[in-house]
Amino acid sequence: MGLSDSISDTLTKFEKYNTKEIYNFGNFIVTGRLVSAFIGFLIIVLMLMVTFSSAANSIMITELGGTTAFTADVVITENVGPTFSGTLNNEGDFIDFGYVLEEVDWDYTSNMRISYFEAAVDWNPNGGAGGGRQVTFDVSSQNNTVGESQNDGGNGGVITTVWNVQPFAETVSGTADNMESFLLSFETSGEWMGGKFTYSQESIGSSIALSESIDYTITLTYYTWDFENIREIAEI
Repeated sequence: MGLSDSISDTLTKFEKYNTKEIYNFGNFIVTGRLVSAFIGFLIIVLMLMVTFSSAANSIMITELGGTTAFTADVVITENVGPTFSGTLNNEGDFIDFGYVLEEVDWDYTSNMRISYFEAAVDWNPNGGAGGGRQVTFDVSSQNNTVGESQNDGGNGGVITTVWNVQPFAETVSGTADNMESFLLSFETSGEWMGGKFTYSQESIGSSIALSESIDYTITLTYYTWDFENIREIAEI
């Protein structure tokens, strides 16, 4: 008898068993099919028990040296940085500041918990008349000398540039071996900030013998981050 014949004979016997009446309890008849189904159900239950038991053992092992997921609330604190004032008297005049002039009070590279900077210039014109007046505020860092440039005109105002280092939402999550490692994993070097402020164009009135100048105050504000309520959320 070949293999196919053996398999066919076995299936035939199994089908006969399934249709066979095993027990008769009046109106309720237990057939071989019910017995087979019950045995199959028990096998599935045993397999699930073994699977969950293995998973539980795996979690216990990771607790000995695995990775844990943490979450925390982020606290951002405003800090006052350097500030200076001056006057630009002629179209084309400019003032460099920060890393461009190697001014160390603009150097925050050693601060590992900077979230972002705000560099701002508050400018006001003196004299002149009419439209056409324009200033340019360039902000950059030693690591990114291209930076960002903004123009402004009219009768003065405030130009603000936000420079991100490590931006956060209100909460943060991540994985680490412990809470201290979780906190340290977000630390990164700050920036040596700087840039240029330019009196890029005089007003129309300056061309008819009306003297004109630009007063300015440039400030740097830096925002540091910290975590509160660090808590474990899961085992990985």
